Amino acid sequence: MANKLNTFLVFLIVAGLLGTAFYFVQVNYFDAERGIAHIDYAINVSDDRELVGFASDVFIGKVIEEVGTSTEPYLQTHFSVEVMETIKGNATGNVIVNQFGGYETVFVWKYLSLGEGDELLQPGETYLFVTKGNEERGYTFPSGYGDLLIENQTDYQNKVQRFQKASSEEIPFNL
Repeated sequence: MANKLNTFLVFLIVAGLLGTAFYFVQVNYFDAERGIAHIDYAINVSDDRELVGFASDVFIGKVIEEVGTSTEPYLQTHFSVEVMETIKGNATGNVIVNQFGGYETVFVWKYLSLGEGDELLQPGETYLFVTKGNEERGYTFPSGYGDLLIENQTDYQNKVQRFQKASSEEIPFNL
């Protein structure tokens, strides 16, 4: 009798744990169209002067293609980008731009996880990138603030002027 009771209790515990795990996966990964990560920054990323002061490179670039993903130290999607105009730094030619997040697979389901306020970069589109990095490890931007889609030629000119001004008035980041 005690053996049946122990077996029943173990069954209840395992079923409860599995049910809880399934509920967690359902709610957090599959109820929403995409996962959103909230990110706290050490600077005021909504102030162009601070954003540029933290950046090593600011440039206009056209996304050529997605070239891969990595998970260390966190999920990143890598894109080949053709630099069209440099506002700050040394980025020229074709560079790799690293975006926080991307597609993840949990069990057999694939879902998109990105930083709050961000969209996955689109090949063929042109963006103003505010990045930190170099040719060797790529250029990484803050989600939602460092990848500004260029809508048209007027928008292109406005964003270049806006960030040239921010560059001339930048507030350097100091630890």
